[in-house]
Amino acid sequence: MFSLSQNYLTRGFWGDEAWTSLISQLPFQQMLKTTAADFHPPGYYTIVELVYKFLPPTEIITRSISIIFYLLTVFLVYKLASEIKGRMFGLISAVVVLVNPIFFTYAFEARNYTMFAFAATGSIYCLIKLSSVLGSRFSENKPQKTDNRKRLWTLFVLFSTLGIYTHYYMFFILAAQGLYLILFDRKILLRMIWAYAVVAVLYFPWIPFLEKQVTSVGQSYWIGAVDRRTHFEALLRILGGENKNILRPFLFWLSLTLIAVGLAQHIRQKSFERSYRLVWLWAVVPFILATLPGLAIDGFKLPFRPIFFWRYLIGSSVPISLIIVHASQKLPKNLFKLSMVAIVVLGVAIDGLTFNRSPYTFREAYREKVLGKIKATDKIVTVLPSFAEVLYYRNRNNLNNELIVLPEGLVQFSGKSLLDAYNANGKVKIDKAPNGRYFELRPGPSIVKIESQSFD
Repeated sequence: MFSLSQNYLTRGFWGDEAWTSLISQLPFQQMLKTTAADFHPPGYYTIVELVYKFLPPTEIITRSISIIFYLLTVFLVYKLASEIKGRMFGLISAVVVLVNPIFFTYAFEARNYTMFAFAATGSIYCLIKLSSVLGSRFSENKPQKTDNRKRLWTLFVLFSTLGIYTHYYMFFILAAQGLYLILFDRKILLRMIWAYAVVAVLYFPWIPFLEKQVTSVGQSYWIGAVDRRTHFEALLRILGGENKNILRPFLFWLSLTLIAVGLAQHIRQKSFERSYRLVWLWAVVPFILATLPGLAIDGFKLPFRPIFFWRYLIGSSVPISLIIVHASQKLPKNLFKLSMVAIVVLGVAIDGLTFNRSPYTFREAYREKVLGKIKATDKIVTVLPSFAEVLYYRNRNNLNNELIVLPEGLVQFSGKSLLDAYNANGKVKIDKAPNGRYFELRPGPSIVKIESQSFD
């Protein structure tokens, strides 16, 4: 019964999820303005806002958007992998992506990562199809119909545009595509340039806001510098899952071993299929490009601030899963079956542990320590890091108590734009702690800390 009522789907929102819901509840024009003042493109929040026109902004409804894009991504993985190496490869690859622990985890979070993975996978799939269709004119294969080419062009532009309006790391994936075309598929390079030009035109309205965001991030942003463990930690989470458990090391090292064995086999055989090269670039190029801003080596430092954050690379679980399956297929038949069963079983087991998690959130804090105790004249006090959750659950509990955000630790980015929007709308106030009785809600190191204070 616990897993049916209290789990990773039904749990309370954490900060970024509450941020998603609150910004998507703003009027559309104000949502765009608020997004532009932070460091996000508006695509995902536009979809959430459209859903909110018809359905309530609850945890399950909001997270269902991510679940839908998670399932759509798995379907596209099947189509993509089938195009590369047949239906069996497509089916196995889809299952491996389906149970990948990090991808499964963020399928149940109200964030843009599964939508980003969907757009990226669709863009890569269309590129592979276009390479086959356009390249057929240079081979003995029967030329494809013009209508089919136009449909693929349109889908490629739509997926690519959706991607860059969803997450800025999509630019790295487009860079991986460009590198692939330059190095391995120059016959269609000039024709693809036109498609990228259309994507650029469609993105043009957002470019001034992107420029301002990049400039502002150069002044202050929360992502730390790259160190010796940064890339290892990213791979550990992408291959083995975000949460520590007894099974994660086994899945991580098994996956890493299969990748290494497959790469060694290709090097030994001196045979790298074109599609295999594209998938590798899809997996590796974002890691490299995300590492470069702010990178410091022996006193030499590249411009801009660091932007490498493992969560933004969740979409890499798709190409890495394809590489794992591709490598396993080169093993002896029984060993191939054993490795795939192990990958899937370990993934399912870790997913089960994740799904049954139900962290303590401000939802529970309100229920246990605020509701039933707070009076109409009491105020609620919080700080910027917990502002979104506190406001969201104040609204969900139909409380009309004034919400005050203390002016401590306020920065331009990571939530300040949303606070400014709700302050302008009169929903919250930025001020010092009030006189009289109030409930102070702050995030703690492990659980929410609540204090009720009274001044007579």
